Amino acid sequence: MMKTPLRAWFAALLGLALLCLPSRASALDDAPPPAAPRTVVVGTYVNHIYGIDIKNSQYTVDFYIWFRWEGDELKPLDSFEVAGGRVTSKTGIEKKKLGALNYTSARVIATVTKFWDLKRFPLDGHTLTLEIEDAEHDTRTMVYEQDHDNIGISPELQVPGWVVKTTRADVERHLYQTNYGDTSFPTNTESRYARYRFSIEVARPGYGRFLKVFFGLFISVLVSWCAFWVRPKESSPRVSLGVGATFAASAVTVTINNSLPDTNSVTMADKLIMLTLGIIVLSLAETIVALTLLAGNKEATQQRIDRVCRWLFPLAYGVALAAIVTW
Repeated sequence: MMKTPLRAWFAALLGLALLCLPSRASALDDAPPPAAPRTVVVGTYVNHIYGIDIKNSQYTVDFYIWFRWEGDELKPLDSFEVAGGRVTSKTGIEKKKLGALNYTSARVIATVTKFWDLKRFPLDGHTLTLEIEDAEHDTRTMVYEQDHDNIGISPELQVPGWVVKTTRADVERHLYQTNYGDTSFPTNTESRYARYRFSIEVARPGYGRFLKVFFGLFISVLVSWCAFWVRPKESSPRVSLGVGATFAASAVTVTINNSLPDTNSVTMADKLIMLTLGIIVLSLAETIVALTLLAGNKEATQQRIDRVCRWLFPLAYGVALAAIVTW
């Protein structure tokens, strides 16, 4: 007789629970969404680039930077940093209102670290990059947007020893795979920060730098070829030409290496040095062969070898040089 009331009570409780579910879902739907990150418009205008230091992997850039944004909680001019570099000067700071927007600008001088790709040195080209990143706000609270209409470079911009080819700008959300020791976040947390990048492509103009760097090597190898025109009977002058060319090429090699940073890659300069020293060593070997033939009373054979080498060595060197420069 008691089963029916128990079943009724159970059904009533189940119905009450089902009635409560929609109200909980509605409460979740009505919860406010997370706040969207603030958008900060950023732009740069490059005045000068100087102090390009291949040996010490750095250069200096003089530029204007400005920001526009809504709200008073952000201070982008105070919180920005140059990624991969350091700000050495910040002058001419201006702050004002542009309607509902905040505006601030400054002239900045920064030293930027640049790891040069020297595989084509001294016919190399590089991308000089200015990267601006906010150091205080990650992308949950602030993102960058580039000022397409106003960014650029000064028409008077000159980079000593280089010509400016193209410029471009973009923004990204740069990823850091760390929580920077903030234990309120999980250990494997990733951090993302807004980054604005302005890039300038530069290249060497013509072959002037190429000739300046390698002129000593070319003269050394030319001196070594003069030995083919000296009779083996004059053994002392003939050997001296090859030995002197070797020392001269070695001195030029030291000068070139001292002007470049340490690198494990084989550059075009390295290939030309190895080619030049190799051809000089071969000319010395030919001199030894000529002296040996002369001592063995084989002067006719010695003269034929000298005549062939007078033209074969320059031809082989020219072909190899063209291949290195082209490839």
